[in-house]
Amino acid sequence: MAGIQIVTDSTADLPQDVAQEHDIRIVPLSVSFGDEHYVDGVDLTPAEFYGKLRSNPVLPRTSQPPPGRFAEVYREALDAGRQVLSIHISSKLSGTYQAACLAAEMVDPENIVVVDSLTVSMGVGLMALAAAQHNGTLDEARAAVMAVKANMGLFFLVDTFEYMEKNGRIGRAASLVGSLLQIKPVLTFVDGTVEVQEKLRGNKRARRRMLELFKEIVGDNKVHVAMLHADAEEAAQELLEEIKELVDCVETYLGYVGPIIGSHSGPGTLGLTWRLALPGEQ
Repeated sequence: MAGIQIVTDSTADLPQDVAQEHDIRIVPLSVSFGDEHYVDGVDLTPAEFYGKLRSNPVLPRTSQPPPGRFAEVYREALDAGRQVLSIHISSKLSGTYQAACLAAEMVDPENIVVVDSLTVSMGVGLMALAAAQHNGTLDEARAAVMAVKANMGLFFLVDTFEYMEKNGRIGRAASLVGSLLQIKPVLTFVDGTVEVQEKLRGNKRARRRMLELFKEIVGDNKVHVAMLHADAEEAAQELLEEIKELVDCVETYLGYVGPIIGSHSGPGTLGLTWRLALPGEQ
């Protein structure tokens, strides 16, 4: 086998230029507004999506890729003499991981490894990047992903409860109380599902506390950081600059929360995800 093909899906929110630089294949999910159907990152950019989300009364629907789409990508890699490591959004939030597993079984389970990230957005992206940077063998790439998975975190703040309520993530009563009291929870992921880390009043307090919690966890370790935003670039850039002063960053990324995650979190969402540097990384 001539090297390893890293595969992920569009929920990883990897910037296209970064994915191309590291030869990471992205299998896109789809999003629909009523009868309008789009392929994430192919015929709908994040900026276009948030414009539609704000103006369209129809709640968007998202759908995972069919197993056949993964099978196509896997066969292309195997035909080129490469093994495959495929890393995907938490199986507790989407059927994408199961679709990838079905495809691997159909194509060549001995040379395709599928990983359930148990996270979302650039949490998945950082795992894919680590795999691409440590891909001497399939075992080495998988070991890098497992090491990252054990030493990473994600916090996010939603600007409004409206979309989480509409998507059934929280009840209407909780949404109403949160809006009236200006409650801004710091949300995180625990074992693949969304959990509330802390509840605070007001955006400024929530953002400040998110950075404090991040610093407490990271300490003096070298860290890879991604700051994501749902059409709130200025706020995300400000937070990223603070992060660069706060911790020892190996590399940083700034980008969009894509349409799939954004359909559930809504515009104005801010997400901070990170992983500790692996041994030997500068």
